[in-house]
Amino acid sequence: MKITEKIKNILHISLWVLIAASVLTLMGFAVSESKKIPCKGIKVSIADENEKGFIDRSDITELIKAKGTKIIGHPVRDININVLEKIINANPYVLHAEVYSTIDGWLHTDIQQRTPIVRIINNKDESFYIDQEGKYMPLNEKYTEPVIVANGFIFDTYAQKQVRDSASYNFEKTPGQKLRTIDQVYYLSKYISGDTLWDAMFEQVYINAEQEIELIPRLGNQVILLGDISQLKEKLDKLKVFYQRGLNATGWEQYDLINIKYKGQVICRKRNQLPS
Repeated sequence: MKITEKIKNILHISLWVLIAASVLTLMGFAVSESKKIPCKGIKVSIADENEKGFIDRSDITELIKAKGTKIIGHPVRDININVLEKIINANPYVLHAEVYSTIDGWLHTDIQQRTPIVRIINNKDESFYIDQEGKYMPLNEKYTEPVIVANGFIFDTYAQKQVRDSASYNFEKTPGQKLRTIDQVYYLSKYISGDTLWDAMFEQVYINAEQEIELIPRLGNQVILLGDISQLKEKLDKLKVFYQRGLNATGWEQYDLINIKYKGQVICRKRNQLPS
């Protein structure tokens, strides 16, 4: 009885192994045959095309054609997927591109666009974006991202390509003065864009002649003197309390300058009051 059961188990396992082997063989044959199929065309999918419009589907197909890469009508197996991905990823508006083919003969391209968080206008009137990863992006003729604008005495240029390190800065421990001006602007913009209150509040970052940061709100005529980005959360929390308690009591138009750069202090200058 035990021998019979053992034989049954062996036969059962053998059957499943045979089935699995047959399936794998058929799949391998199908994949091999599919690679011989001529490419019917390119299907482009842009994950965030409804949110921003730096690139569209026609841009991608034209980009591939411009490189002289032959696609349509050629066997799928002859198409160098890696080369296509490199071509598309070289576009300054593309964060990530994945290219792959399917057994029906179509070449698919899945794309995610880069996301700017600040637009820089430097002292040479050179204008460009910095994205979430700290990399610089050129402006686009057909689309403008609604982000905070930074201008004034900014001497850094597009040629630098990216901030020095987009992940290491500690707002609470590292003095902001140790960073390049444009790096401070990047970290500040990243912080503001990640907070719904401050993102709605501020529309401009201005670097004054002393290389100090000023924030320009969307509403009101005040200038917020931040100084640098060290202790940023503490400074903005202090500003929030002042807005809620101070300005609501005294009126929003009484002051033209609100200085929050000093620890534990909010210093206001009345409108039309000459600086001391």
